Amino acid sequence: MEQQLVVTEEAKLLAKSFEERLKEILEYGIELRSMDNTLSRANLALERSKEIRRYLEDIEASPLRELARRMNEAHKFMTALLNRVRNPAQVVAKFCTDCRSEWEVERRRLNAEDQRKREELANRLAAEQRAAEIKHLEEIGRQAEAQARAAAPVIPVSVSIDPNAGKPQGEIMVEVWVPKLDEQGEIVFSDETAYRKWNAERPEFHYLMKHEYGKLKKLLSDNRGMLQPPGLEIEHRFEARTRSSNE
Repeated sequence: MEQQLVVTEEAKLLAKSFEERLKEILEYGIELRSMDNTLSRANLALERSKEIRRYLEDIEASPLRELARRMNEAHKFMTALLNRVRNPAQVVAKFCTDCRSEWEVERRRLNAEDQRKREELANRLAAEQRAAEIKHLEEIGRQAEAQARAAAPVIPVSVSIDPNAGKPQGEIMVEVWVPKLDEQGEIVFSDETAYRKWNAERPEFHYLMKHEYGKLKKLLSDNRGMLQPPGLEIEHRFEARTRSSNE
């Protein structure tokens, strides 16, 4: 930290040495803007250009430029180190998120399948009981009641299941629809021309012209996936939210 402060103060002093000349150059601009478009103005602009060029050359040859170069190299070096220790972890973190999303899709499928099987069993048992009741009424000679029972509408049996069954403890999954991304993180189009045409024809969606992931994600998710821009690859996913503050 102390070294950083020393470098910062050194840079400020080096920059300060150019401040007076810079003020003069800014005055050149004010002076030229106040003049009429004449030969005198053009000649003066030529002279001022030469002076400004010398000023810029002096900056490039100054210790300030060398300091900036060293700081830039240090920044690149530190950024490379940071990325080396951070990026692999981010890749694994994303994979963990993908795993949780994939399980949520499978969990909901399994729960829906379990509910379907339970309802099939419950309705089959109800139908067997109904048939047994009708047969019993017929056997004891209560034909009218048997016919009425047979003519009564069949009410399907609904079975409720725990919607959180199989969900990791402390996790909340949010359903989202997002643009599909390739390995480089770019939005995937099956037909970009068709998408651009759709976009251009709808002024209310012109803010999407830059293909910003976040804006597209919000639009698609707000519409629960019902909005399907042509040519845009869309993924139905679940994003994890946790009750734990450190996740």
